[in-house]
Amino acid sequence: MIKHTRTESTAINFAKIEERLFQINDPKLLTNFEFSSHNYLFRNVPTLIVATGGSKAVAFYLKMFLESRETLCEVIEPRDYFYKKNINQFKNLIVFSNSGQSNGLLEILRSFPGSSYLITSEYVQEEEDYTYKAGYFANEPAPLFDILYWSNGQYKKREKSFISIIPTLAPMLMILDLSVLGLKKEALSSEDLRKINDKLKQLLKRSEERVNRINFNFKDTNLIQVLSGYDTTCSTSILESNMVETGTSSVVVHDKGSYCHGRSNLLFQNSESPIIYLTHQMKGLDNELLPILVQEYPNIFLFHTLDEDANIFWKEYYLALQMYFLSRKIADDKGIDLTMPEYNPKVIKKLYHYQGEM
Repeated sequence: MIKHTRTESTAINFAKIEERLFQINDPKLLTNFEFSSHNYLFRNVPTLIVATGGSKAVAFYLKMFLESRETLCEVIEPRDYFYKKNINQFKNLIVFSNSGQSNGLLEILRSFPGSSYLITSEYVQEEEDYTYKAGYFANEPAPLFDILYWSNGQYKKREKSFISIIPTLAPMLMILDLSVLGLKKEALSSEDLRKINDKLKQLLKRSEERVNRINFNFKDTNLIQVLSGYDTTCSTSILESNMVETGTSSVVVHDKGSYCHGRSNLLFQNSESPIIYLTHQMKGLDNELLPILVQEYPNIFLFHTLDEDANIFWKEYYLALQMYFLSRKIADDKGIDLTMPEYNPKVIKKLYHYQGEM
């Protein structure tokens, strides 16, 4: 096994979360997410969102935002696109990719019959035999799709991490900005951004403190079960992706309703495995299910936003932050560097850079 040498330690990456997010959401620049100048993205037409890995959390967050504006949308993996029979029913295609290099990405963007948008970071990445910039390769013609950057030019020293922290939280923050912007204002003011950043700073602190209060060692944990719901899909995706992509733990995600119909037997057979219970509000099912779990099993951990009086976009961003700090704790307890994990060089070389048929 080999340790990732191009990444930075967990301590460095987590210490810089606030600084890096504030670089993106800088009140002095007022150059927030280009979505703000692309309102046609949000016209009420069926929208397909394509993402993989850490970008899926951003895709689910955007889906929640678009649905709040009564837009029909669906999130799929890149490979799914090539097998989906009703592509023509969608009028907008939005692709999230930090690098813009996911296999099949350009083919998807260029073949889509409607309007296509790539949302990516703004940097040039040089690899062995190609140079990639702004959505296309150097030896290819200019793209036939729009490219929107979540970076504002201040994010010059990009995060060096195996998992996506800022490349997930930054575009989510831009969508959060849009939820604050609403439908009445044309742009956020400097004061608006300062208020958002002040609140964000509080949520970062509260999220870290909540995780630090957990009196449990995940050292021997090989299975984590997550009880989630429709409104916690984004935060769930973050925890699942972090754990699996770094090899920290197996993760099984249960819908709370489905959990009541047989899926509870996995915990019965693995009674010591931790349950991560996510919620934004205690509804009838939560009030019935959570006390039973707490009574029957020892390792039930509730992560919530009941202490935050805000809309669902703030709440889910808050829960997403909690999942990052929880990911760090679980990895620390197991002696794994979350942002610099070990990897199999043969598998990475053959599969990570695969560019063949999907």
